[in-house]
Amino acid sequence: MKKAMHREEDTKINKNILIATTLSSFLVPFMSSTVNIAAPDIAKSFKLNAEELNLVMSIFLIFSAAFILPMGKLSDTYDRTKIFKTGLLLFTLSTLMCALSNTVGILFVFRALQGFFSAFTFVTSMAILIENHSPQIRGRLLGINTAVVYLGTSLGPFLGGVLVKLWGYRSVFLFGFAIGLAGSFVSLFLLKKEIKNAKPTRFSDSFKSLDKTGTILSTTGLFLLMYGSSTFELGNTSKILFFAGLILMVFFVITETKLQNPVLDVKLFIKIPQFGFSNLAALINYSCTFSASYLLSLYLQLVKALPSQLAGSILIVQPLSQVITSLISGRASEKIEPRKLATAGMVLTTAGLFIFSMFSVKTNLVVVTLNLILMGTGFGLFSSPNTNVVMSCVPKSLYGTASSTVSVMRVVGQAFSMAIVSFVSSMFLKGVKLSHENYLLILKSMKISFLVFASLSILGIVASYKRGNIYNKKQE
Repeated sequence: MKKAMHREEDTKINKNILIATTLSSFLVPFMSSTVNIAAPDIAKSFKLNAEELNLVMSIFLIFSAAFILPMGKLSDTYDRTKIFKTGLLLFTLSTLMCALSNTVGILFVFRALQGFFSAFTFVTSMAILIENHSPQIRGRLLGINTAVVYLGTSLGPFLGGVLVKLWGYRSVFLFGFAIGLAGSFVSLFLLKKEIKNAKPTRFSDSFKSLDKTGTILSTTGLFLLMYGSSTFELGNTSKILFFAGLILMVFFVITETKLQNPVLDVKLFIKIPQFGFSNLAALINYSCTFSASYLLSLYLQLVKALPSQLAGSILIVQPLSQVITSLISGRASEKIEPRKLATAGMVLTTAGLFIFSMFSVKTNLVVVTLNLILMGTGFGLFSSPNTNVVMSCVPKSLYGTASSTVSVMRVVGQAFSMAIVSFVSSMFLKGVKLSHENYLLILKSMKISFLVFASLSILGIVASYKRGNIYNKKQE
């Protein structure tokens, strides 16, 4: 009887924690994708040129990436629930202020603050979700969390398009504010003492013990890396900033190996092979897949000459398949060794990338759709089990650090992905107008980009397979 009760307790899900963390996990990618759809309306309202609009769009991701590592470290030494609540509430208020901004300067500031406060929730939501539930249900929780992220990405373009058409770009921010308000209400008033990770340490003590050198290097390095990658095609200055950020990050890694209390213990990547190889696999995966939707959008609209609405309807197939697969693979990773699931996902993703590299003008739309499903299945099969490995192979005291490394691998991978596309495009499309008239050059650029991604993805398969098992060890 006691064993049965204990088993039931192990598989019980705290709904308040799940709702609060999943709402925040939905909100950030949803806002990113909806704001991208609202970009033309924002440009029109503030009379922005392409460079100004690009900066308003990208400043969110730049600030988010820059502060992920120090926030991850702080969440391991201070009460991460307070960090989560503060971040979600201030992100929500920043979103409201974006809607109320009457000049581009004010909008720019609050977009930057959105990015900064999103780092608070990035590094804490997953850690809170996992440490307050039994390891026996870790896989399904991560599956739900990952699926919600993809759901936000999928619904963003559709709902954003409807909102902008009916009420303009400000309605996108107001809708995000409403979601954030619901999440803030749950986190502030319903979590209460259900959270098990409260730490007595004062924030001032945690901040004083923070590795300032590592914080400055990582923040500056990631800022330059993300800014350079987001403006890579604008000229040599952006390229210089990108590589300067890359050099600073290398210097950051070297410096962190010599410190006793680093902002990121890089030795974990060597001491725990599963941790190191899983993060490497994630970095490669995001580097190879992030730009796929952008390239395929160009392919469908400029090569196949499809209307934007039809192109968007086709592209949504991939994230939807990721949602479904993530739910299945997350739960499956509780019983099947996550390494096997994640590696199988990388194999499917690599196959999909190779198929994309062989597309032509005459490729049937059914083939395009089926390959998008293949890619979505591969990515969904990889993501949840891979995150399960990262979070399972470190002690609870490092959940914030582990969560921040997953986020850093994602944003750095995204930066590399766009940089590769920009580099290939500069070889074939420099000075060329992006229109159907130049579809052969656009197609050639796309095919080479996908071939590069597919070749790189093979290394991801190796990294995923080499990581080793986690279920031959006693779990926390």
